[in-house]
Amino acid sequence: MVKYLRSNVKKINSAFVIEPLEQKKPHKKVNPASLTDSLNIGMYLVAPLLCGVLLGILLDNKFGTKPVFVLIGIFFGVLGSFFNLIKVVKSISDNA
Repeated sequence: MVKYLRSNVKKINSAFVIEPLEQKKPHKKVNPASLTDSLNIGMYLVAPLLCGVLLGILLDNKFGTKPVFVLIGIFFGVLGSFFNLIKVVKSISDNA
């Protein structure tokens, strides 16, 4: 049965024209694997960077070279975060 609203009733040349409401489109089904990847994207981006910085701090304290290993850890952490981002985007686009 088609539903009508008063706003859909128009008067044209003393004749009433009733237009039906637009039908709602069904939602697309979401793949649970892509949903979990999307929700964990923050962890995928922060974890490699955090691990690189912590490892750099530990190595700097052990060898006495203050900024060298931290900077190397930041570089490899950003690189790992970038590759994780590419992997997540690729898996989401493959499942879509």
